[in-house]
Amino acid sequence: MDKKRACQAAALLLAAALGLAGLYALRPPCLILERTGFYCAGCGTQRMVAALLRGDIPTAFAHNPFMFLALPLAAAYVLWEAHRYIHRKPPLCKIKTTWLSGLLLLAIALAFTVLRNIPGITFLGP
Repeated sequence: MDKKRACQAAALLLAAALGLAGLYALRPPCLILERTGFYCAGCGTQRMVAALLRGDIPTAFAHNPFMFLALPLAAAYVLWEAHRYIHRKPPLCKIKTTWLSGLLLLAIALAFTVLRNIPGITFLGP
């Protein structure tokens, strides 16, 4: 294990965590919702995080089921990339199946966005 690379990866992960915490603290409005009136795949994520911090898992899931499932997957991907970087392995983003997985996640996000904006499907709203 390369200690220099481990420190670089740890610093980057810490900076990302602090950036996300700062973004959460600012609570910016959803620009897509403001401009179009439609919920995006991320609408309700701030309330989801607040519910998770209170330990209220059912409410967190209700606020945004997509992000509830996607964020842990994204965190696992980032940690896996950091592990590969520390051990001097090629990044996952250069592997074809990683791109396909990303496209699949994007397609699911798009489908979730469309479904949550259909009148009558209120349980997917934030």
